[in-house]
Amino acid sequence: MKFPAALAVMLLTGPALAQDEAGRVMNGQTFGAWTVSCEAIAAGETVCVLNQQLVRDTDQAFLAQFLALWSDDGTKRYILARVPVGVYLPFGMALQPEVPDGEATLRQMIWQSCNGQVCEALVEFGPEEIASFVGPDIAILASYQPSLGKDPVVFRFSMDGLVDGMDALHPDK
Repeated sequence: MKFPAALAVMLLTGPALAQDEAGRVMNGQTFGAWTVSCEAIAAGETVCVLNQQLVRDTDQAFLAQFLALWSDDGTKRYILARVPVGVYLPFGMALQPEVPDGEATLRQMIWQSCNGQVCEALVEFGPEEIASFVGPDIAILASYQPSLGKDPVVFRFSMDGLVDGMDALHPDK
């Protein structure tokens, strides 16, 4: 699988670009719970993803950052999660819609890499799969184990706006 060249280093800093006169998606624009984050990677070339950063309510500690992006050729959708370094990798990371009937699909994310600041996990979502994770009344449960012997960190976030945001960022647009 091929990703934009700047993915590993982008989006840890602030916004880079603004909307142009052609009406393209604007850096900082929101789609439901997601915010567009764009970064210039070369002269005349910009990469944009959807971004959602989560912090714990009680002390504002970083829980996770989720990025939604397209493959370079626009055929595959990915959700990338960044969590604090030190995560216990064998436990994995999982996403599950919290639905009233209790019949939800658990999606395991695959760990990709860790650096001095974050560990990254990735999952590909097909168009049909995304539908079961998106909706105004659907919260997503996510979990990872911060280190060996620690209780898992379990939290909720929203995929509201994901479909519209991904459609707006499609490489063919």
